[in-house]
Amino acid sequence: MLIADDERRYVDANPAACLFLRCARDEVLRHSIDDLTPPESRTETAALWDAFLREGTQSGTFELMMPDGPRVLVDYSATANIEPGRHLSILLVASGEDPERLAPVDAESPLLTERERAVLALIAMGESSAAIATRLVISRATVETHVRHCVTKLGAKNRAHAITLGLRHGEIAINLGPAGKMASRASSGV
Repeated sequence: MLIADDERRYVDANPAACLFLRCARDEVLRHSIDDLTPPESRTETAALWDAFLREGTQSGTFELMMPDGPRVLVDYSATANIEPGRHLSILLVASGEDPERLAPVDAESPLLTERERAVLALIAMGESSAAIATRLVISRATVETHVRHCVTKLGAKNRAHAITLGLRHGEIAINLGPAGKMASRASSGV
């Protein structure tokens, strides 16, 4: 979710938007809608913005130019004047787009904490939240909080997608043991 002012400058962004745009909140707030619009489409921006403000809502598919260069199709839904002069946009990777190609891969700087990796690895092995809580000596609510953080940080749609992204980006690993049983490899010593 992103919030823009009347001049199309971003004034707020939630953590998921920062993760999606691959930059810190303060960097997101230095950008405008125009900055994230491909140059060849910028001539249409003012007319679309005026129509949006007049009608109060707008949705569709838009090609977004990420701050670090790649372009991605996003489905968006926007609501004007959620507060005076403040306009909300919700972005989702458009169907048919490969969100994994946009995810940062940096082994030196993992996205998840050690405990989040441990929880995600146990979920990947089919453990319930209650079993994970018992095993890690934490509350079930804490397990669920870690799961939500994993989903958000990885830009996943759900638990299963978080496991896929976690595996793909080296946050967790699942290995088959000698008996053909799954064994997790998370750096937390689980």
